[in-house]
Amino acid sequence: MAKISVIIPVYNVEKYLNECLESIINQTFKDIEIICVDDGSTDGSSDILNKYSMKDERFKIITQKNLGISVARNKGIESATGDYIAFIDSDDYLLNMDYFEKLYSACKKYNADIAVASIIRGNEKKSGYIYKVEQEKIATDYEKKLKICNIPESNFVWNKLYRRSKLLDSRIRFPEGYLYEDVFVTCKLLFCMDKLVSVPNVVYFYRKRRNSVIKNRSVKAKHDKLIAENEMYSFLKEKNISLKDLDGYTKKIKLFGITVFKTTIKKNIRKNTLLNCIKWQSVIM
Repeated sequence: MAKISVIIPVYNVEKYLNECLESIINQTFKDIEIICVDDGSTDGSSDILNKYSMKDERFKIITQKNLGISVARNKGIESATGDYIAFIDSDDYLLNMDYFEKLYSACKKYNADIAVASIIRGNEKKSGYIYKVEQEKIATDYEKKLKICNIPESNFVWNKLYRRSKLLDSRIRFPEGYLYEDVFVTCKLLFCMDKLVSVPNVVYFYRKRRNSVIKNRSVKAKHDKLIAENEMYSFLKEKNISLKDLDGYTKKIKLFGITVFKTTIKKNIRKNTLLNCIKWQSVIM
């Protein structure tokens, strides 16, 4: 039984898959199992997975017809045996070779159920932090965990390490057939995990590319995003979380389908826009 199960859904990413897998197999932390779920790839991704599995016994390859990333992740969860679970998208990679070592060590040090890393988003031309852990913080309070993770602004499932037993006990799974699956589940997972630790100097690289699933299915993406956000906000409201205090919270008031007023909270600044032309902001104390 490995200490960490790494779950990677794979679909037609032969251009990026090697970089992703190399960043994992070369980690200083070796006690991992690498669960790759091939979601019906039609390019050379399957061949790449087979090549790696032949030379590294830590690989476990699962194949399925094209059922989507949520089904792939759920199958990975079912197959995982590690004490902790990490999700990594197959076009992304880990910037630090001690990524797992630092996250796992922090979990063991504080008996934490979840550890959080920074995120850099970019491509070959430009990159930068979209979420940065400045210092080590511990949280058991739900609202504090949300603020540390910058929810809903940085609503991602993959820059974290989760205690598998807590994840299984929660019975939370990714919604099948929907995009924005992270938005559906991340805030729920944070609620179910008792203790969180943020870990500085550990970075997940989130690749920004034009031909991603969401970019290519804009109509469905808009529809699924709305459903996911509504479910997320309903869950937070149910847990008595003040949405207006969360970084990234946005509220729009529309008239005949046109946005007449919008307010957004980001980094303790409330930005207001009236009729898309009058703008003002205030500091949230």
